[in-house]
Amino acid sequence: MSGRVAAVRLLLLLVVLGGGCAERPDSGPIAATAQAAPATTAPHPPDRVDAIRQEHLPNTKLTTHEGKSVRFYDDLVKGKVVAINFMFTTCGNSCPLSTAHLAAAQKLLGERAGRDVTFLSITLDPEHDSPRVLKAYAQAYGVGPGWYFLTGPKDDIERLRRKLGVYDLDPIVDADRSQHAGTLILGNEPRGRWKAVSTLSKPVRIRQAIERTILPPDQWPTGPAVVNEAPYEVKERVEPVDLSALPRRD
Repeated sequence: MSGRVAAVRLLLLLVVLGGGCAERPDSGPIAATAQAAPATTAPHPPDRVDAIRQEHLPNTKLTTHEGKSVRFYDDLVKGKVVAINFMFTTCGNSCPLSTAHLAAAQKLLGERAGRDVTFLSITLDPEHDSPRVLKAYAQAYGVGPGWYFLTGPKDDIERLRRKLGVYDLDPIVDADRSQHAGTLILGNEPRGRWKAVSTLSKPVRIRQAIERTILPPDQWPTGPAVVNEAPYEVKERVEPVDLSALPRRD
């Protein structure tokens, strides 16, 4: 599944949580009667941070690649900025490139990595990816401090994946775990700010997205320097096509 699908789900979540519940005022005698009634205290809007926590951040019990037992929310997410992705060590498609890009982005973050943001990589194949296997995988990619590779009961990980919005509505596509390895969920938990980007993006783009998750919007780097740091490249090559050779369709 592309990062775009997860991003849409996260954006829809934020719209629902951030939107108001007010209705347009009615007109006519019913409205006049209502206006004449004693004023009542308007209900408080739902707390956005708490609503996200309750619905999307379960306190799942997991085990790190170092063999330490942790709780997903209490120990890894609460009060932190996090970068979360799903992977599995035997994945031969996007996982190796995704992990390499994340490792490069972690290095580009410098002192922020491990201090201002925590990386969480959750296996989709817990029956194979034991803490020992995950530790060897992490060492192979040279990951730095503040990055945890996580495993746990299969059903719990599946529930966590769906809670985080990393799933496809087509059950056949969703059953292919390699479809879920290209999404990076970025969250600033105490501020209730969440979004998703592709793990296949350039490492500098991933680093920029993480920095925007860490910083408040009024402190985001802007201007040509940000764009020129990693200019977009058009790699597609368009070849001429003989339209007369196409079959006619009435």
